[in-house]
Amino acid sequence: MELKSLPNRRMRAMERHAGRERGVVLFVALIVMVVMSIAAISLIRSVDTTNRVIGNLAFRQAAIQPAALAVEDAAQALFVDQNKLGSVLIPNKDADLPARNYYASWQKTDDANGIPAELQKKSSFTLGQKLADNAGNQIVYVIERMCVQPGAPLNDNCDLMPPKQTPGQTTNKENAVQLNRVPFYRVTVRVDGPQNTVSFVQAILR
Repeated sequence: MELKSLPNRRMRAMERHAGRERGVVLFVALIVMVVMSIAAISLIRSVDTTNRVIGNLAFRQAAIQPAALAVEDAAQALFVDQNKLGSVLIPNKDADLPARNYYASWQKTDDANGIPAELQKKSSFTLGQKLADNAGNQIVYVIERMCVQPGAPLNDNCDLMPPKQTPGQTTNKENAVQLNRVPFYRVTVRVDGPQNTVSFVQAILR
């Protein structure tokens, strides 16, 4: 009887050992499945983040054309005779004109990115001129003359430089015409586009 029971004991021991191995394999398989699930979730989030970044870049690129429209509008108001009668929309550059988003001096309200306070928030804009395009972009801008204070653009008040002129020679340099120096004008544009995207563009005019 004892000789017959020995193989049975071995078989039972082998069965218990095989059961333990199956339990370990199941535990390892569960861990692998959890790790693969976490990796899959991370990959999905990474792809989603990439798509959002690409979308934001596309919206920023789409905002360039509306911003150029605002810069052109500002340039026309500053320099172009709108009614062909010798006047422009901002005839007096020495004084503020809020109706045309014009300041005769730098307002000194820029944030760390150089954006004036009027454009830092959509609700902060209180000036008169607003633009829109067919794509649903809302466009506002501010013109600031690069002067310390309103008034005549003097050397100690404004950033000045000579106007463009055709280079030439003269036999009498003392009697050569000296053109008046002109100030710089900074145009800052805010474009509010689809999906709450906001873009800023700055240009210097003279």
